[in-house]
Amino acid sequence: MHVKQAAFILLVEDNEDFRLILQDALESAGFHVTSVMNTMRARQAMSQGKFDLTLMDVRLPDGNGLELMREFRKTDPDMGIIIMTGFAELDSAVDAIRLGANDFLKKPFDINEMLLRIKEFLKTQKLKEDNLSLRQQVRAQSNSMGLIGQCRAIQQLKETIQLLGSSDSTVLITGESGSGKEVLAKALHKSGTRVSKPLVSINCGAIPEELLESELFGHVKGAFTGAVRARPGRFEIANGGTIFLDEIGDMSPKLQVKLLRVLQERCFEPVGSQQSIQIDVRVIAATHRNLEKEIEAGRFREDLFYRLNVIPLSLPPLRERGDDTLLLTDYFIGRFNKLKQAQITGLSDEVKQTILNYQWPGNVRELQNLAERVTTLKRTGMIELEDLPSRMISDKERLLQSFHMDIANADCIDLKSTVDEFESHLILSALERFNWNKNQAANFLTMNRTTLVEKIKKKGLQPHK
Repeated sequence: MHVKQAAFILLVEDNEDFRLILQDALESAGFHVTSVMNTMRARQAMSQGKFDLTLMDVRLPDGNGLELMREFRKTDPDMGIIIMTGFAELDSAVDAIRLGANDFLKKPFDINEMLLRIKEFLKTQKLKEDNLSLRQQVRAQSNSMGLIGQCRAIQQLKETIQLLGSSDSTVLITGESGSGKEVLAKALHKSGTRVSKPLVSINCGAIPEELLESELFGHVKGAFTGAVRARPGRFEIANGGTIFLDEIGDMSPKLQVKLLRVLQERCFEPVGSQQSIQIDVRVIAATHRNLEKEIEAGRFREDLFYRLNVIPLSLPPLRERGDDTLLLTDYFIGRFNKLKQAQITGLSDEVKQTILNYQWPGNVRELQNLAERVTTLKRTGMIELEDLPSRMISDKERLLQSFHMDIANADCIDLKSTVDEFESHLILSALERFNWNKNQAANFLTMNRTTLVEKIKKKGLQPHK
């Protein structure tokens, strides 16, 4: 991850030699450093500028570092504070953490350890800022007709919804399953003149044909076995408002004829009745199918298609929406944090990149399910790569994970043998993936088959028994 190396640091240390050593190390690491020797100078520095982090001693010649920390915490709650303390003042360091310090260093400490602690704090702070920015964007987006997104396609849909505010025209929404067609239908209803009237939804692909007719148009008592009382259909319930016919492409030819008459004449007969019911309802239909191809195949009526396709709207799949995926992830995590009483604080950079790279075959519905699953199981903290389902992790990421090295804690690394070991690991993983088919493994590794065979012999690689 890229750490903000140009961070501004206030260094408060009364020992001049030690202060100069720390200042030199911090500046060599790329930080902007303001170095002072006492609380008075520290207060002056704080009044003249803003700092990302303060590194301060507990014992100062003109005051106590803990008191100074309390003042700084009130002045700038977001600024990081790392306390430096000797062994004798260890209790003071514990008090400092309790009072709001982000970390403490016990003297004498290693300069590299200090730099590592500072970079870790700045990394965490950047993640918090990124996630806060995402939440602010989500709040702004969620106030915009329920459609969350900033990609061009979503912006155009929002503009179209505003243009259709006073229109009762029939709308046909197309898009892959799970892409948010019902959300778009709700946005259309909320922006229109029928907002005070009901929005009634029905999934035409989820109900058997023999029941769908009754669900849509209702039935009278005795119309069929089990019809012990009359029941209004969805069209009658939606009278004055909007009806949303989801997966209209799955409707049977028989019902297509009846629906066509409703669109043409604005009336229908309940099942078992000879009496027509007049309705005033706006129709919004949606499908994941290509209806023009369905017409060519004889499965969908051409005249019904043109009745539905007055205002065509298309929802892009999630994989084509870029950074919208992160906006939606943050929205769903915030929602499930409340529902599950969880405290997920955000996403690591690796998780963000994985989410952006993943193809999302289930679209927004799949993302929503992932957010619910992770929030339920993780409960608290930052979502890391290991919290994601294995199907989301690319081969490259999986290999890097399995060959992770803790460089920060290593004394030294033999580069030649490490590279050789990693190469062996890559080759063996590729061979096992393709059941030791050397042609496929060589293609996967973008190398010549002869070269691969030579490396297998030289390294003595063999299949696991």
